[in-house]
Amino acid sequence: MKSNQPLTIMFAIALWVASPLAHAIYMDSFQGLTFTFDQTDPNSLSFDIAGTPSGDWSTAQYLGSFDLKDLGLDFTTVTATLNGPGALNLLGTNSQLSASNLDCSKSTGEKGTICFEINTSLGAAPIDLKYTIDFSSDLNISSLGPHLQIAFLENLELNKKGEYEKVGSLYSQNVGGGENVPEPGTLALVSIGLLGIGFSQRKRVSNR
Repeated sequence: MKSNQPLTIMFAIALWVASPLAHAIYMDSFQGLTFTFDQTDPNSLSFDIAGTPSGDWSTAQYLGSFDLKDLGLDFTTVTATLNGPGALNLLGTNSQLSASNLDCSKSTGEKGTICFEINTSLGAAPIDLKYTIDFSSDLNISSLGPHLQIAFLENLELNKKGEYEKVGSLYSQNVGGGENVPEPGTLALVSIGLLGIGFSQRKRVSNR
C-alpha cells in the first residue's frame, strides 16, 4: 500500500502559502458617496470614491482635499505619495483639514496625519475616482480603520479671505473595519488545496 502522505503535505503547504495573500478592505458611505480603502500590500493603499453626491454635497463639483490618520505611522519621518485624478506623484504633507480650513495647511502638532490637496473635477455623475497611496513605511492601521477627513468644493474661486468655500459637511470619521478579502488567485489555490487533500484522503481510505 502506497502512502499518500507526501501529496497531503504538498496541498497543505499550498494552503499555507495562499493564506497571507488576503488583504484588508475598509468601506463607508455618506451622502451618496462610498469611500473604499484597500490595503493592497504592507505599505500601499488604494482609495476609491464612487457614487453621486447627495444631501448637502449635491452641488459638489470638485474634490478639494483629504487627510488620513490612524495608520500607525509618524509622518514627521514617513512620506506618502498620491497618484490618481489631479495627482501625479503628489507628496502629502503632515497637516490636516478642519471645518474652517479646507486645504493642507492646518498644523496641529499631530504626527500621525497626512494630507493631500488636489482640487480636481469630480467629472460626470456617477463619479468614480481611484487613487493609490504609497508609503515609505509599512502600515499599521487602527482596528477601527483609517480615519478620513474629506472636503468637496462647488468651484475653485477663493473667497475674500483667500480660502476655498467647502460644499456642505466635512466628513471626518473612521472608514469601516478591515475585512480580509482573499485575492481571486488565493481562492483558486485554496480550492485546489482542499480538493487535493480530500482526494488524497479518499484514495488513502480506499487503499486500506
